[in-house]
Amino acid sequence: MGETLKTSDSHIPVLVGPTASGKTKLVLQLLQDNPDLRIVLVDSRKIYRELEIGINKPPKSYRHLFRMVDLIPIDMAYNAMDFAMRAEKEILNLLNKGHSVLVVGGTPMYLYALFHGLFIAPKPDPELRKNLLNRIKSGENLYEELKRVDPITASSINPNDWVRITRALEVYYQTGTPISVLRAKYKVNPRFKPVFVGLQVPRPTILKKIEDRVLNMIDAGLVEETKELLKRYPPDSPGFRTIGYQETIEFLQGNMSLSELVRKITRNTKTYMRRQLHFFRKLGSIDWLPEEKIRESLSTLIKSKKTP
Repeated sequence: MGETLKTSDSHIPVLVGPTASGKTKLVLQLLQDNPDLRIVLVDSRKIYRELEIGINKPPKSYRHLFRMVDLIPIDMAYNAMDFAMRAEKEILNLLNKGHSVLVVGGTPMYLYALFHGLFIAPKPDPELRKNLLNRIKSGENLYEELKRVDPITASSINPNDWVRITRALEVYYQTGTPISVLRAKYKVNPRFKPVFVGLQVPRPTILKKIEDRVLNMIDAGLVEETKELLKRYPPDSPGFRTIGYQETIEFLQGNMSLSELVRKITRNTKTYMRRQLHFFRKLGSIDWLPEEKIRESLSTLIKSKKTP
């Protein structure tokens, strides 16, 4: 199942927070305070090249200070285990070069894989995956099938999350073993130990920030950007399975008005924000701090954690 990494005593500061909470603004301030600081992003969307307006990437003038961003093309699939293995190497490389490191993330599953470990799954089987997707399109309820073969995994997946449902079934049919059993048996131990600090923002404030961000995305040209990307990539590409882009594709296909597009992106982003906050609890202890206190706390952690 691949090489098992030995657990290290290295503690790494990790900034977490839901979408639109202000992590990017805070990180740019920390970079100004700490010239040798490098940021490792834990974001399942920012790994895609060419996606810009819809995912609030760091400014291009600062992007050379970030890792795990702009990794893959829009039509390429990527999973949490692939991410964790590459991110570990990036962190170790930065520490060995004498840099301070701050991990910043909003994708709970990727954070979990990096700091708690996941098993190395078998490589995707294109034919099997195509068959499962065709069954979904024909109206079959694959969630009910997953409940029969792997009830533990099914209980942790939203019945409408067809990506994770098909992946769990794919692994089951490849190995003959439920993915929940494989995870327990072949778990890869993480190399680093996290010190989680969370950016605490009042709920009404973050809801308003989400509403403003969606309007700003539309004004900045999200529709035009998506239209241009669709000239080079099919609409079902993995990178397009992103809030903002998937709704915009529906709009371009004539399935909704512009006002409906804004409402749908806003609603879906708020739903995702609530899911993030729920799943952050699985990461372990997080020191949630308001904006006026978190910068000083993180600066202290960054300066004290510089060696591998």
